[in-house]
Formats: sequence, structure tokens, C-alpha cells
Amino acid sequence: MASPISCLSILIIPLLVNSLFYDVSNADRALVEKICKKSMDYDFCLSIFLSDHEGLTNVLYNLGLVSTDVSLGIISDVNNGEIRNVLTRVTDPLDRRNILDCQTDIDDLYGDMQLAYNAPSTQSYAKEATYLASAQQKITKCNKRFEGPPKHESPISGNTSKITKLINISSVIVSIITSS
Repeated sequence: MASPISCLSILIIPLLVNSLFYDVSNADRALVEKICKKSMDYDFCLSIFLSDHEGLTNVLYNLGLVSTDVSLGIISDVNNGEIRNVLTRVTDPLDRRNILDCQTDIDDLYGDMQLAYNAPSTQSYAKEATYLASAQQKITKCNKRFEGPPKHESPISGNTSKITKLINISSVIVSIITSS
């Protein structure tokens, strides 16, 4: 016959273990929310981390990797698929040239983001910040192509906006790491 203490421990131990994970989860969520409040788009930021099971962790380094990794995936999708789809619909020669130039900018930006992804492994956060700033300049250059005469909305503005937000999230994380 099992002792009352054995029976009680069978009930209590799982509850204790579960409560430990709950506390960690709340701390992780609080850190993600802190980062997202500093980003340019809170809801977009939350969606990035909450859609990735590894994204909800209280280690800033890992959050930075998740953010940059998601950026690399989205940038690749934008450049290899979405921009090509837009190019098939655009007939204005100036828009086509601007989009093709943006595609080159985004290719270069992708290289910066790969370097930014690798920089934390050597704790080179200053280098990572430099790569992120370079990536930001390239996406800004792309967006400015559509501001000249005639000024009109870029056919790829939704895509470049996502990239800008992702670079911003990574920059926020680097800023938090380096200010700690």
C-alpha cells in the first residue's frame, strides 16, 4: 500500500514543475513585450516572436537570432518571389527600373543581415549594429527611389515596410544588449 506522502507527492510535484514553467513563461513574455514596446510596430513585433516557439525566451541573444533569422527568411521571400510577382504586373518603365534597383538593394541588404546574424556568436554587437545600420540605409535608399518626381507609392512598399520593421526589432535588441 502506498503511503499518503507518496500519493501526495504524485499530485504536488507535477503542479510545482508546471508552476516553474509558468513563471518562466511570464518572464519571457515580459521581455518580448519590453522589446516590442520599443520597436516601431508593437503588434508586428509580437507576431514575429509569438509565431516562433524558440522566439519566446528570456535570452536576448536568442531573441536577436530569432529576429534576424526571420528577417532573412522574409527578405529572401520578398526578393525571390514577391518582387518578381510585382514585376510581372508593373508596366511603367520607371517603376520597373526602380523595383529592379530595389531588388539589388535588397540583395545587398540580405548580405548585411547574414553578417548581423553571425556577429553575436563572437559577441560583436557593435559590428552587428553596423550591419543593421547598413541594411537600414539600403532599404531607405530603395524606398526613396519612389519619392522623386513623379512621387507615388512604391508597388513594393508593403514588403519594404516589413523589412524595415524587422531591422528595427533587431536594432532594438542590440540596443538593449549593449545598454545592459
